[in-house]
Amino acid sequence: MKKYGVVVALVVVSVAVWAASASAAGNPKVFNLLAVDNGKGQPINGFMFDRAPRAGDQFPISEDLYKWAGVKRGAKVGSDAGTAMFLTATKTGGSTVFNVQANLPGGTIVVSGVGPATNGPSSFTLAVIGGTGKYADAHGYVKVRGMAGNKTSLSFNLLP
Repeated sequence: MKKYGVVVALVVVSVAVWAASASAAGNPKVFNLLAVDNGKGQPINGFMFDRAPRAGDQFPISEDLYKWAGVKRGAKVGSDAGTAMFLTATKTGGSTVFNVQANLPGGTIVVSGVGPATNGPSSFTLAVIGGTGKYADAHGYVKVRGMAGNKTSLSFNLLP
């Protein structure tokens, strides 16, 4: 009987620890930004989209970041900068690896991952792999949705 009491006590403690950690985990912090190409990116190794891309071709990312409610652009809150490199490129698509740093009030968020190479807007998800300041040790993901006019909707989901 004593053996069962120990087992029950261990189960109770395990459930209590699990419940405490689950409540501490909470929901992800989600915020939406609109990225607008600011024209400050310089060509990398001469690639200027004057020909079809080939694997290894790179292009710069340089955008201003604005608050975004999905229908209206708000105040400017920062900028981002990075690079994208075509991993594969065909007439019908391919893949691109992205490495971008978002500079926001209070710190930076670093995003990386692979997305599609398309001739128009596309949607994909990239990983948040770190940050600085109030975003130190950030992790989570960003939902990226291309829009017309060199604009991109970014939905940051930072996990606790």
